[in-house]
Amino acid sequence: MRKSMKPIQTPFFRIREQSLQYDVSLLRQSLADNWGNYIMGYSVKTNSLPWLLNYLKNQGFYAEVVSRMEYDLALRLGFPGRHIIYNGPIKDKKTFEAVLLAGGYINLDSNYELEWMEELSRLYPNRHFRVGLRVNCDLFALCPEEIPATREGGRFGYCYENGILKAAIDRLLRLPNVWAAGLHMHSSTQSRSIKIFGALAKMAVTIAREYNLSLDYVDMGGGYFGGRDDMPDYRDYFQEICKELSLYFDPQKTVLIAEPGVSLISRATTFETSVIDVKDIRDRKYVVTDGSRTNLNPLVTRHVYPHHIEYISDASVRNRETSQWICGATCMEYDKLFEITDGAALIPGDKIIYDTAGGYTMCLNPLFINYFPAVYIEHADGTVFTARKPWSNEEYLQKSYVEDKV
Repeated sequence: MRKSMKPIQTPFFRIREQSLQYDVSLLRQSLADNWGNYIMGYSVKTNSLPWLLNYLKNQGFYAEVVSRMEYDLALRLGFPGRHIIYNGPIKDKKTFEAVLLAGGYINLDSNYELEWMEELSRLYPNRHFRVGLRVNCDLFALCPEEIPATREGGRFGYCYENGILKAAIDRLLRLPNVWAAGLHMHSSTQSRSIKIFGALAKMAVTIAREYNLSLDYVDMGGGYFGGRDDMPDYRDYFQEICKELSLYFDPQKTVLIAEPGVSLISRATTFETSVIDVKDIRDRKYVVTDGSRTNLNPLVTRHVYPHHIEYISDASVRNRETSQWICGATCMEYDKLFEITDGAALIPGDKIIYDTAGGYTMCLNPLFINYFPAVYIEHADGTVFTARKPWSNEEYLQKSYVEDKV
């Protein structure tokens, strides 16, 4: 139900539809301008809010899923089977078969998937199957100045350097009705630089040439910057990607797939909290809020939280505080988010609003002390739609059982 904008009980997530549409349009235009023949996939694991998935489905996105549960959710929300991209190292066999038979996209990642393809080739001798393979390459040998996601390098896909990728392709080629039709080039980095994506696109060309592959698609995955004006955006990434791909692939014959997640929704989403109390303990000042680190960083890996503050009264006439520690609502000592130095004194009723908070934060929220917060959609006309009510014990107790004492 839509309603006019008015104060809403914190904490909650807010998605601004106008900002979301901006990044959707930016992605679509960047792919159209640089390649033309493309598929936009959305990473369901990044934020599986049903409203968001339905919105993106209506914008023409495919659902990129990595589990049976995500696949089932996508189907329930109306994604056709042929608009499913199935990735990930742990696939469900029945889902694998269903996506394949529906004409969706599957990027193989593990050894047992090759066995499944051999089995399905025998079971359906009159069907023609086209599958992709996720490539694992030594990206940091190609870009040694870049920052890897992990020191050891990526753990997904089939390794190019040791011949495992070639062996997997050869194994598929032995099947009369199966083709290695795509390469999945997704690779995680901390830097997310344009150069990384150019190197991945160049590697797709190298592999296709070396193994004489005529590909239906190249899937560049996700991992782009998004929602930040001081960083590259889709226009920069796909100009570089398509420059490299065009040296070998024909846009009329080879589809370019992009699977953004965080970069697509970060600009649009905020997490909004209120100051509840301010405590002076020895030489420290602690500002207690009704949100939590568990809402924003449940894995406790981040130390920077982009944010802005809405003051309940004129901040210019308040005392200046040397240090204020912003803390969360849980009873855990680690629930400290960040320090404000030399800032206006915060008081109960002030709001701390965390920017770019939509990727992973919403769906990784644990059911710890407090349950899932509400999610509201702010439309361009200022009306608000409740996409998710805050969870209560009604939701928590569903499908839970206790035993009566004998």
